[in-house]
Amino acid sequence: MTSRSPMVARRVGAESGTRQLLMLHGIYGRGRNWLAVARLLVERRPDWSCWLADMRHHGDAHPGPEAGTLDALAGDIESWGVEQGVQPDAVLGHSFGGKVALAHAARQSTRTLQTWVIDSTPEAKSPSGSAWEMLGIVRALPATFPSRQAAITGIEAGGFSTGVAQWMSTNLVHDPDGFRWRLDFDVMERLLHEFFQTSLWHVLDPGAARHDIHVLKATESSVISPAVVARLVELQAHPRAGAAHVHLHQREGGHWIHAESPEVVVELLAEWLGW
Repeated sequence: MTSRSPMVARRVGAESGTRQLLMLHGIYGRGRNWLAVARLLVERRPDWSCWLADMRHHGDAHPGPEAGTLDALAGDIESWGVEQGVQPDAVLGHSFGGKVALAHAARQSTRTLQTWVIDSTPEAKSPSGSAWEMLGIVRALPATFPSRQAAITGIEAGGFSTGVAQWMSTNLVHDPDGFRWRLDFDVMERLLHEFFQTSLWHVLDPGAARHDIHVLKATESSVISPAVVARLVELQAHPRAGAAHVHLHQREGGHWIHAESPEVVVELLAEWLGW
């Protein structure tokens, strides 16, 4: 018997939407982070429905039996799909979720699947970047705060913008002792190590399964290195057309491009979603 998936997801769009897009958040996010994009997208593409996932340890999801590997989180998608009777036609993931989406594609070698990787990288590398820096900042702050603003101020003092600090504060919950983090940062660290240690270039290989993979690099983000961009461009030019697409130009925005410029992501998806 298949065990219950830790992942949960809510649907956006009419049930008449005949095709399904599953949307995966980043390491400190939850499904509702993609609500604005999903609502705009189903207006543009009513033939699609969107599912906003909370992956294990995030939002309203169950924690699961362990922190989990990328492959385990990809397996959560499969068990969730069996429970809900949904087999996504496309899977989109931002940042950490982008690598989970690629891990899911690796498990789906026998069927056609479209995968969207939003400002994430398939490479293995040393821990770095804004998500890693955020981990150090929140661990240096108190365990509880007298107000949400106190947490925002602490994150701003660590060098993050007010917008990012406010977004991060959505992970606070209020109890009698004040505001505390919903997230388990020991688990977040283990998941981030898994992200940085895992290479998924083989999913993008031109000889791999019948996948249509789109990678969006935000212009003001360094998550995807120049070397990775060059390799993606080379893959895009491979004679096996349609295997990989890299979207670089006129995609203004930082790492949280879906929150800063949702219309940019919607336009891209509306144009390319499905095949």
